[in-house]
Amino acid sequence: MKHINLVKKGSCLILSTLLLSSCATIFSGTSPSIHIDGNSPEPVTITTSYQTYENVNLPQVVKVKRKKLDGQRIQITSPNYDYKDIVLKKTINGWTFGNILLGGLIGWAVDLGTNAVSKPEQDTFFVNPTPKGKSN
Repeated sequence: MKHINLVKKGSCLILSTLLLSSCATIFSGTSPSIHIDGNSPEPVTITTSYQTYENVNLPQVVKVKRKKLDGQRIQITSPNYDYKDIVLKKTINGWTFGNILLGGLIGWAVDLGTNAVSKPEQDTFFVNPTPKGKSN
């Protein structure tokens, strides 16, 4: 009898996971990756909404928060050079339509809650340093 009860609970857990999952959240994750490359002659510090990456060389992959993606800034600093901030823009995540096609209204709601319906419009940026004290 205990074995049947465990099977029922396990089945319910698996079914709940499948029903409450969402395509965009599963395939895109909760933190988008941004690739930053550039002609940086020295290590830089990159600050995103997700974390700070200190003393790294370019190219570098960084994570940003998916919530409030539109308008997020990525700041790059170094001792001898200035960099323009990277300002993110969002677009619709194509994986969101997987939920609509599969009839997963609950999954689509999960995507809305995690903001997985959005993704960065651009995920690769090239930055050019300017020596401190000189204008672009």
